[in-house]
Amino acid sequence: MNISPVSIWLTSSQTRIFSDALPTDSITSLSALKNEPVSFFVAYRAIGGKRADGRDTDIPLSIRLTSDTLPLSAYKILSVSFPASECEDAKEDTVGGCPDILLRRKPSPEIGENRGEIHLPFYEKDEKTLLCASATRTQALCVTVNENGETLPAGRHRVKIEAVLMKTGETVYTYELTVELIDASLPDDGFLYTNWLHYDCLADLSGLSLWSDGYFGLLGEYIENSVRYGMNTLLLPAFTPALDTPVGCERMNVQLVDVRQTDGGFDFDLTLLREFMELAIRKGIKYFEHCHLFTQWGARTAITVYDTEGKRLFGWDTPATAPEYVDFLNQYLGAFLRLADEMGLGERLLFHISDEPDTEHRQSYREALGAVKDVLRGRRIGDALSDYSYYAEGLTEFPAVRNMFADDFDVKCPSFMLYYTGGETDKRLANRLLTTSPQRVRALGLHLYRYRAAGFLHWGYNYYYGRMSAGYFDPATDPCFYKNIPGVTYLVYPDRKGSPLPSLRELYSRDAMNDRRALILCERLVGRDAVLKICEEELGEALSITSLPKDGQAMIALRERINNEIRKALKC
Repeated sequence: MNISPVSIWLTSSQTRIFSDALPTDSITSLSALKNEPVSFFVAYRAIGGKRADGRDTDIPLSIRLTSDTLPLSAYKILSVSFPASECEDAKEDTVGGCPDILLRRKPSPEIGENRGEIHLPFYEKDEKTLLCASATRTQALCVTVNENGETLPAGRHRVKIEAVLMKTGETVYTYELTVELIDASLPDDGFLYTNWLHYDCLADLSGLSLWSDGYFGLLGEYIENSVRYGMNTLLLPAFTPALDTPVGCERMNVQLVDVRQTDGGFDFDLTLLREFMELAIRKGIKYFEHCHLFTQWGARTAITVYDTEGKRLFGWDTPATAPEYVDFLNQYLGAFLRLADEMGLGERLLFHISDEPDTEHRQSYREALGAVKDVLRGRRIGDALSDYSYYAEGLTEFPAVRNMFADDFDVKCPSFMLYYTGGETDKRLANRLLTTSPQRVRALGLHLYRYRAAGFLHWGYNYYYGRMSAGYFDPATDPCFYKNIPGVTYLVYPDRKGSPLPSLRELYSRDAMNDRRALILCERLVGRDAVLKICEEELGEALSITSLPKDGQAMIALRERINNEIRKALKC
C-alpha cells in the first residue's frame, strides 16, 4: 500500500486554518435544518521537508467533492496581508497571513490528461483556481452545503471527499462525511439584516460610469453575494448618503432621483430609483432602508441634493428645517411613498433621519424629525444611536442600538435593532474584525436572540476608503488602512475585475443570523426559558451581550444542543 504524500483533514468551519496548523482530528458529521447552509473545511499539506535543492516540496492536487443529494460549493481560502499572530484564535508564534478571502472553484472539477507532459500529466479542466500542497504551510478549502438555502429533503446525506495527485492521477484520499438535515426549516420572522453598500466606492473601484449598464451588472453581483450570505435589507441611495463626509465636503453624487424645480415646487422622476429597487428585489432583497434625510451626527443641515442639470439645490449651507428644504422633503417623500406602495413595499421600508445622533443632538434631531413626521406617519423610522433618552422622549420607535448599550433598551423598548461600529475594544462583545475569533463573530446570533432584536446593522460592506471617505485602499494588501482597524470597513474583497469575493467573516456572520433563527424555532417548540437554559449550560453563564463561547468547538456544541432539542420536540 502506497503512503500518501499529502495529509488531509476535515475540520469544523469554526476552526480557522493558519499556515502552521496541524489539525489533530477530523469531523465525521454535520447537522443543519433543511433550508440552512452549513460549512466545513478541507485542510491539506504535503508530507516531507525541503527538496534536495532547498526548495519547498510542492504537490499539485485536485480535491473533488461530490454528493448525489446535496448542492455543494467550494472556495479556496486565501490569506490577507495581516499577521496571523495577532488573531485571537492563533498562537503568538503563528506565522503567515490571516485566512479570510474565499475564492470560488468548482466542487468537483473534471480531470483531464496532458499526453506526453512529464511534469504535470493531469490537470483540472476549465479550473483557474489551482491547488498545490506545500510541506511548509497548511492550506484549506471551505466547503458549503446548500449555500443558497434551498429547502432540501430531510435525512442523512453523504458527501464524498477525494484527493487526486495531478502528477500521477492517483486518488490518495477518500472520505465520506455525513450531513444530517433535520426535518424543520429556519423561520422567517421579518428580521432586518443590513450592511451598508457604498455606491461611490464601487464606481471608484471599477471605473464604470455610475448607473450605467455595466455598473448595474457589477452592483447586481454585490447584491447577489450579500443575499447569499444572509442580507435581506439594502440601503437605498435615493440621494447621496450623508455618511462619513467632512462638514462642507461632498462624496460622489450617487442620487437616483431626477429632480426638476418648477414654479409650483418640484417634479420627481423615479425611473432610475425604481430600476435600482427592481434589480435588488430580483437578487433577493426584501427590505429597503431609505438613505438619511439629514446630515450625520446631529441632523443640523440638509443632505446634498442636485437637480437634473447638475445644480446643487441643498447642502451644508441649508439648515435642516429651512422651509424650502422641508417643503422639498415632503413633496419627495409623498412621491416616493406612492411608488413604494405601488411596488408592494410600503411595509418593507425603514427611514433614517440622521446617523448616530448623540446626547447633545437631541434638539436638532427633534426638529428634523418634526419636519417629516407627518408625511412618514405610520412608517418605520429609526437610526443608529446609543442614548436611551431618544426612545424615552419619543424621538424614535425603532432604534438601532450599539451592542454595548443593549441592556439600556432591554425590555423597556419593545422593538430595536442592534449594531456595532467594529471599533469596539471590549473583547467580550461580538465583532468581526480580521483579528476576531470565529466564535466571537458567530456569537452575535446568540446576542440578537437574547435581546429579541428586530434587526442588525453594520456600516461597512464594501467601504475601501480611509477616514471620512479620503483615499482608497486594497483590503487584501492593506487591511488596516482605515484607522488601523483590520477589516472593520468591509466584508467582501474586490477581485481584479472588481467583482465581490466573500470572506470567512461574511460566512460566520451568516451562521450567526441562522443561529438566531434556529433559536427562534426552538423557542416556539419548547419555550424561551428552556432555550435560555441550554445557552446558560453551554456558556457557563446566563446569556447576555458579553457572553461568548470559549472557542469554536463550544460554539458548535451549543448549536448541536439546539438542533437536538428541535429533533426531540418534532420527534424526527
